[in-house]
Amino acid sequence: MAAVISLGGSFIFDKKKDTSLLFNELKKINEKFLVITGGGPIARDYINFAREFNLTEKDLHTVGIKCTHINAWVMSKTFKTDYTDEDPRKIKINKKITLTGGFLPGWTTDTCAAYAAVSTRSKIIFNMSKEFGVYDKDPRKFDNVKLLKEISFDKLYTLTKGKRVPGMNFIFDPLAAKICKKNGIEVIVTSDIEDIKRYLENKKINGTVIKDH
Repeated sequence: MAAVISLGGSFIFDKKKDTSLLFNELKKINEKFLVITGGGPIARDYINFAREFNLTEKDLHTVGIKCTHINAWVMSKTFKTDYTDEDPRKIKINKKITLTGGFLPGWTTDTCAAYAAVSTRSKIIFNMSKEFGVYDKDPRKFDNVKLLKEISFDKLYTLTKGKRVPGMNFIFDPLAAKICKKNGIEVIVTSDIEDIKRYLENKKINGTVIKDH
């Protein structure tokens, strides 16, 4: 069994020091990790670039997927870890840390993380984000927001209205949430890398726990 980490592309690009700390900490923890990287700004820029050449929507998704794998490969070389481009539904973890990216057009890396958690029999996904956790409202639009320390998958689905929409309330993909709910997988949404160790040691975390109640 391994713990799965969905590492946001924006986290990698905006929090380079924290990214380094993250991989250093993972090497100290007595657990195997599968880290799935997002595309971040490089994916958005490349998709916009490709759109100017009138690529199809499927091809634009593929551009984004390839960017996630560039990030995963660079991280694997930087931090001397394993890298794979396997189907997350069949992935096996043999090394201490394995990195990968997206897989199919239409799947977010959160969805890949959910399928990977099922295939590796992991019961936890750490969603490392720029944000502290899940809020009851989008803090970019509202001042009186509340950080939710624990939330059900159904409530999360209600907040996102079941759609892939930009913004703070869309913090974990609805399809990924359905997969996690069906398979009894908990999700930790946090920007605090110490929350990984805290959770694995059954200590209180600073982010949000998403699970069935």
